[in-house]
Parts: sequence; structure tokens; C-alpha cells
Amino acid sequence: MKKITFIFALLLTLNFLATNSFSKEKMVVIPESAYKAILKRLDTLQQKVDTLEKEKEATKKKQEQFNKSLDDIYDTLDEVETKTIKDKLNWGVELRTRVDNFKVTDEFNPSTGEHDDYSADNRWTTRFRLNMSAELLKNLSFHGRLTVYKNWANIHKAIYYPYADPNSAHVPSDTSLKLDRAYFDWVVPNLPVPVALTIGRQPSSEGPSSEFKENRLRQSTYPVLLFDGEADGVVATVGLERFLKLKNSGLRFAYGKGYQTQDDKTVYMDARYGIDDLNVFGVFFESEIPYLPGSLMVLSYVRGNDFVDNPVDPGKNLGDMDLLGIHLQAPNILDSSFDFFFSWGMNFSHPNGKYVNMPVGAGPDGKPILMPMGLLNDDGKGGHTGWAIYTGFRYTTPFAKLNYPKFGFEYNHGGKYWFSFTQGSTELYNKLATRGDVFDFYYIQPLNKYLFCRLGYTILNYNYTGSGWHIGQPLETDKSLKDFYFLINLYF
Repeated sequence: MKKITFIFALLLTLNFLATNSFSKEKMVVIPESAYKAILKRLDTLQQKVDTLEKEKEATKKKQEQFNKSLDDIYDTLDEVETKTIKDKLNWGVELRTRVDNFKVTDEFNPSTGEHDDYSADNRWTTRFRLNMSAELLKNLSFHGRLTVYKNWANIHKAIYYPYADPNSAHVPSDTSLKLDRAYFDWVVPNLPVPVALTIGRQPSSEGPSSEFKENRLRQSTYPVLLFDGEADGVVATVGLERFLKLKNSGLRFAYGKGYQTQDDKTVYMDARYGIDDLNVFGVFFESEIPYLPGSLMVLSYVRGNDFVDNPVDPGKNLGDMDLLGIHLQAPNILDSSFDFFFSWGMNFSHPNGKYVNMPVGAGPDGKPILMPMGLLNDDGKGGHTGWAIYTGFRYTTPFAKLNYPKFGFEYNHGGKYWFSFTQGSTELYNKLATRGDVFDFYYIQPLNKYLFCRLGYTILNYNYTGSGWHIGQPLETDKSLKDFYFLINLYF
């Protein structure tokens, strides 16, 4: 901006020249003191203008600096938020090595039609698990587990396992990574009652009371006698503690799939064989038992609609099944160092009249021997009721120098028509599906806070065939299985 005083002086000069040279009008004369006063005021005004311009420039620089600082703050916040999320993701590792020595008697050999005895000594397996968890918000968390479970020096990939999806991470195969669990828990805000949604591959394996034998805290939702396996689904849990005045009480509503059809050529279409999905629904009520701190009571009802004849290569739907269960457990009863549990279950089959002819061996002429099999029957018509009990205890010894070793005993019995969803059992022989009697002894030796070993001996005496299967009429058998094993387990 031009100087104000310069403009004023220039105007006075022009006025003087104009008055004397180009105009006949008289020149205006002002006193010198007034002239000086005007110049002084103009100079003061100019100083104020200069100050305002400097302040404006300073303000502009401050604004630019503020904007830059703000951008830096946002960048820093982004970095902090990213780092915070990364820090929230907790990692854990489990590594188990186990050696089993099996002896089986009176096993039916479908290739010969005879019953044979055999053994499998010195059978080694390794199981690796990578656990993940993250508390993202106060009401939102994530949990996951990836598993590699393999036989030592394995060179053959298993061709067939019944129920391949529910036990894909619980049966040894090769070094491929399996998705064992991956789900989030979200507590829905602003509801009159607490409601939590659990969505994804559920924590549905190794539930109560397996934490006693596994030397862990509770790892899963459902009692293992009724449901033990990997399952995808949606679960809504309603908190009832404030209404029932029962500690840790809640009601769960679960939905999942036991089998979902898929077209051979188009992954987003159902199969073209007319097979309906096996839809599974469940309702579970659980609570702490009054006057027994840390205890657990679970009442269960599970419904399976449209069971298929063969979960790997289905041909027909055979009917529906209902399961009921009661589970009770309590740790350190009356400060006695004894942990105790008891489970009871029943199943009711509802066949739809259909059956399939399944090959069970070969005849003398080499042709397959076919046997009709429906839902727990051989004609597709007869409905049946099965039942089972499962109980046991664990005692923690007082020997501090030995890190408080523990020993335990478990017993379970299944009736002729017993069936449950336990295909994901940690034991290779799925002991809780046994139609007969099982005696299980074990000793746990903690080595430190991260490492323990377990020595065990398990006896399975089968009374009927088809344990773990929902198809076919059970037949009497004298088969037995004995397993002496040792394992060492690391987790952190």
C-alpha cells in the first residue's frame, strides 16, 4: 500500500500548481501548526495500518502453522490408533506332542467279514495352535484359533473322515492350517436386557468339563457330552443375572449347520440332488450353582432337522433328532481339592421313512455286501431313544515341591441308541460317543506355569456297533479298545 503521507503531500503540491498556473481561483492557505497536526495524524494512521498488516501476516502464518500441526496430529492419531489396535491383538501358542499305544480286540474287518485283533504301538502326533484375541471396544471383542494337527512323518493324506467339517482341526492329517475358531462377541448397546451376539466359527469344542483333564480354564460354551466340535453359526446370549439373582446366569439361542449342500460346479448354488441342509437349533440355560463358587449348571436342548445319510457324500435326508442334557460341575468342593462333574443326556430320533443301502464289506464273489440303514434303524421307520451319562473327578495334591500334581478319573456310558454331536473330540476314538462303557484314568504333572505332561490309560468296552454314527441299527459287539498314552503340552 502507498504511503498516506506521500499521497497527501502530492495532492497539496498539485493543488498549489493548479492554483498558481492553471487556475485563476485563489489558493487556500492553512496554518503551519494545523498542517503539521494533519501530517502527524496521517503518520499515526499509517503506523496503525502497518501494524494491522503485520498482525494479519502473523495470523496467516499462525493459521498455516496450526493447519500443519493439525495435520500432524491427525497423522499421529492414525498411527496411534493403528498401533493401539495392533497392541490389542493378543497372541498365544499351544504345542502338544503325544504318543499313543492302542490295542483293539474283536474289530470287524469289512474286507474279510471277520473280527480281528490289532495294535498300533508308538503312534506319535503333534498339534500346534495359534490363538488370537482382541478387545476392540468395551462391548466388542474378537477371538480366533488356527490349528495344524498331524501324524509324525505323515506321507498320506486322509481320504475320508466322517463329519469332515466339525472335526477338521481335531483329527490329525497333514501340515495344512485349519480354521478352528474365528468369531466376534458384540454386546448390543441400549437394550433393556443385556444381549450379546457371537457370530462366526464358534467356541463349540472342548467345553465343560474338559478343562479339568486339559488342565485349563474353561475354553468353550457347550458341555462336551452333548456337543463337541467345530461349528459355524450365530448365538444370542441374554443375561439374566439381574432378574433371576443367579450368578452368571444366561439363556443362549444358537443356530448353525450340520451340513450345507453345495453344487459341484457352481459354488453359490445348492446341490442338485434334492438334499436339504441339516439345520441345527439349540437353547441353553446356564448359571452358577448357588453356594458353590465357580460352579456351573447347564440345561441343554438341541434340535437337528434333516439329517443326511452320509455327511461326506449324501444321498438322502433321513429325519430329525432331539437332544436333551443336564451338566453340573464344581471345582474344589468345600476346599477339599476335589473337582467333580456329572452330565446326563438323551436323544430322540424321528425318522422320515427313508433309508440307504450302505456297503459294509465284500462277499465271496467280490461283490459289495449292502446293509439298509436309516436314522438309528434299518428300515427308515422306527424311532428310538438313546441316553448317556458322563461323570468324573480330579484331585489336586498338596505337594508344592512337585508343582501340585493332579490325578483324575472319568467314566461314561452310552446306551444302544446313543448319539450326540461330539465328532470334534480331542480323543481320536471319540470316547463320549461310545455305546458301552469307558474308564479313563490320568495323572497331570505340571512342570512350570507354561508346561505340563499327562499320563493316561483309557479302556473302551463297546456293547453295540455304530458309536458316533446316526445311521443303521446298532448290533451287539464285544469290541474293546485300550490306549496307554503320554503327552507333553506347552501353552502361553
